[in-house]
Amino acid sequence: MKTLIIIRERDYVWLRTVFPDIHPLLFPICNKPFIEFLIDFSILSGSEAVRIVSDGSLIDVEEYCDNGSLWGTAISYSSIMSMDDQRAVIEKNRRFCSEEKILIISGLVFIQYDKLHDYKSLFASQPNGDLLVCNGGSLSLTGNPPKLQKNSAPLSLSLIALDSLDGYYRLCMEILGFASSPYVLPGYNNEAYCHIGRNVVISKSAEIRKPVMIGNNVQILEDSIIGPGSVIGSNVIIDRKSTVTESIVLANTYIGEQLEVQNKIAAGNMLIEPEGGICITMDDPHLLTGIKKSGSVRSLLRFLVHSFAALLLITLQLIPFLILSPILTIQGKWKKSKNIYYTGTAGETLTLTTTTIERRGFISSLAAALSLDRFTLLFSVLRGRLAVIGSSLELASDSNTTLHEVESWYHAGVFSYAEAEEWPVSGGDKAIVERYFSVHGNPFLDITMTIKAFFNRIHETNTP
Repeated sequence: MKTLIIIRERDYVWLRTVFPDIHPLLFPICNKPFIEFLIDFSILSGSEAVRIVSDGSLIDVEEYCDNGSLWGTAISYSSIMSMDDQRAVIEKNRRFCSEEKILIISGLVFIQYDKLHDYKSLFASQPNGDLLVCNGGSLSLTGNPPKLQKNSAPLSLSLIALDSLDGYYRLCMEILGFASSPYVLPGYNNEAYCHIGRNVVISKSAEIRKPVMIGNNVQILEDSIIGPGSVIGSNVIIDRKSTVTESIVLANTYIGEQLEVQNKIAAGNMLIEPEGGICITMDDPHLLTGIKKSGSVRSLLRFLVHSFAALLLITLQLIPFLILSPILTIQGKWKKSKNIYYTGTAGETLTLTTTTIERRGFISSLAAALSLDRFTLLFSVLRGRLAVIGSSLELASDSNTTLHEVESWYHAGVFSYAEAEEWPVSGGDKAIVERYFSVHGNPFLDITMTIKAFFNRIHETNTP
């Protein structure tokens, strides 16, 4: 048996209007891309191969699903014309559809199934033709006629048309409400009505009210309230004293301090009221904002600007460094240590020798004020391994193994944005300010921030 998934651009116009950059098959339903539900169901139905066809682009889907090896099934892709009916689609894919029974999933529909049911036997007893039909699409069988069984089981399935934000919202709330989900959902599920992903930090004073689902790399800060009925995506920060109730927070979103999100969909800097489809764009990024990776052009410009800034600092610090560092070394106030740090590029680490200056006396205070402890790090900027300003250096350790994989905003710097803003250099505040500027900064703003960080360190009583 094989599965043919047919999706047309007209099926998801409503979704593209609000989320033009997310392919509907990759849109998350309870933190799981929609296509994965379809793949799971296909496998449960006994399919050994899946083909996804569309009259629109499938580049993002193909990049995500690849050849299907992640699920242990073969996934292929094909294009159709917008006017092709189902018969024409089958004809265009006749080689895939020949000599096999084909399960056809047509339209943007969610199949309500149970992972514990035997759908392979069920479909073996069903005749060809439509099995289920709804406004959004259909589920049908075609191909070689099955060997009908006398006592076939009832069709324990139903379809939900995904044709509006309200329908999407209600579906997520329904799935969240299962004590034991009929679907394979991401995250740990050690207790009923609660799914939690990796690298989640929850403040002791925060309150989690089930049912909830929390993705990977999430920070929930002091006195925040999450739930009941909340889905929090990956790479999300919920700032202190904020409330998220019966809402969906999509991935890469920052919820600002003391913000109340109730019965909404939060995505980037948008708050969406599902029932009416009303979308509010927040102008203040400290209240609600999105997190995105930089493109290659911006990355190149950033490298050039940061390298120029590093060269200037090296020129200014060279003579004081050559004079003061030997003196402080003799006095025992210039202490070096070698460690392995993350760089911000997935899978890459960097061995750095960092310096700590003990501020006791005029010479050591002067060296610290001039940031001479950062001098040797500036050469890593010229090699493209560090930014002149970015995130604080994070040790590559067994307890911190996922940082470079999940923190899309993390980019290690000689100076940190937290130092420039005079925020605490540890804890949740540091993560918030560093994430904010990594998203909303630009190469030339980084120069201003570097100058601020440099002068702010003059007034520090302790220089790490």
